[in-house]
Amino acid sequence: MIVISLLSDHAPGALANHRRYARMHGYRHVEIDLSELSGSTAHALWMFKYETLLHWLNKAEPGAIIMLLTQNAAIIGAMPLAELLQGRDWLLTCEDSPHPQTDVQVWRNTDDVRRKLYKLVTSCRFSVELPAEEGMLLCEFEALPARSMIGEVYVTLPAAASLQSVWATWPAFSLCIREEPQHRRFRTALFAHINACMARGLPFLSFLAAEADETGAQSVYQPGQPIAVVTLYTPNVARYGRIAEANFRRYCARHGYTLYVHREIPAHLNDGKTAGNWLKPALLREYLPHHEWVFWVDADVLFNDMNRTLESIMQGQDAVFARDVGTWTFNSGIMGFRRTQANYDAFHHILHECSQLDDKSSVYVNRGDQYFFIREYEGHADFDATRIASFIDWNTPWIYRRPDSFMVHYIGVWEDNKALLMDYDLAQSAMY
Repeated sequence: MIVISLLSDHAPGALANHRRYARMHGYRHVEIDLSELSGSTAHALWMFKYETLLHWLNKAEPGAIIMLLTQNAAIIGAMPLAELLQGRDWLLTCEDSPHPQTDVQVWRNTDDVRRKLYKLVTSCRFSVELPAEEGMLLCEFEALPARSMIGEVYVTLPAAASLQSVWATWPAFSLCIREEPQHRRFRTALFAHINACMARGLPFLSFLAAEADETGAQSVYQPGQPIAVVTLYTPNVARYGRIAEANFRRYCARHGYTLYVHREIPAHLNDGKTAGNWLKPALLREYLPHHEWVFWVDADVLFNDMNRTLESIMQGQDAVFARDVGTWTFNSGIMGFRRTQANYDAFHHILHECSQLDDKSSVYVNRGDQYFFIREYEGHADFDATRIASFIDWNTPWIYRRPDSFMVHYIGVWEDNKALLMDYDLAQSAMY
């Protein structure tokens, strides 16, 4: 039995994951690093990949089994290869197309398999027109449909920052990590999490930073300070909300800021049909009279640079915002407001506008709270869009996080994956 890790990108977490599975069963593990060829064409990498597969099949004993894995393959099950391939000469599965996914492949060394693969490699050469997808090269090999099971285990499941983390609770042998714009950052964090949980014998999506010592509906820390931070998360997103809360508490304690934490929608604002994000103007209006500045910070944010102060972004303004990565004028996930009548009145206007809406049951319905904050502040005579801060300076999307980023915002990510990424980044911050 041979496990081949053929990595066309730098992915030490994938290598460690594959090595662990091979050692578990006493299989030979072959490591092939092609990361220096990552700038090569996909076709060049395909050619080397299937030449490598055929090379090792030719060297193997008759009937031997070879599993070929890429940097986007994670093994999360323990099923032996012989059991996985029982009654078959190859095992391929489909995911997002009718053609096989190519990150997890299992092959038995037979004459028929080698002849079919020989035909593939001789047609996968330079100066030959190749298909648009790598999986189309395997068209002569029958593949199982997506979500296929062997015994009571899914052969492979998809994983991506934007996908629900079903792999964490469904029994599965492997994952195929989809390539997305933020793919490398997510893949690195995902492998770190999977490898750590498997090494410690913990369930997936276990986070030490998410263990809360306060579970009431609301807590106030360091009350009465000139600067306050306000956040809210509901029980359905507590997995990442608790990670953020612990981070906010450390940050506010360091700098002497008041912190208001709402772990449920406040009873006096709860009509049973309004999502938490729509309560920002109400809570800001409630707390603004008691502080010189009040900052709203979403619960999918981390203070990454714990030494930098909120005073550093005030810049003599009465309201501070950071540009959004989309077409919005600014992002409402992190906002700061000086105690002025104009800001107090602005919250009142936003609340009035939102009260006219027939649906506030989710974050993005009716364009979300962000639209109403932008419309209100763009209407102020002194509003100057050029003074809005860069998202590089603060409110930085997680895909652009650097070690010196101030506040990082985990936008556009499935809820469980927010926790996974936040937990990983906190561990990285501790290294500096």
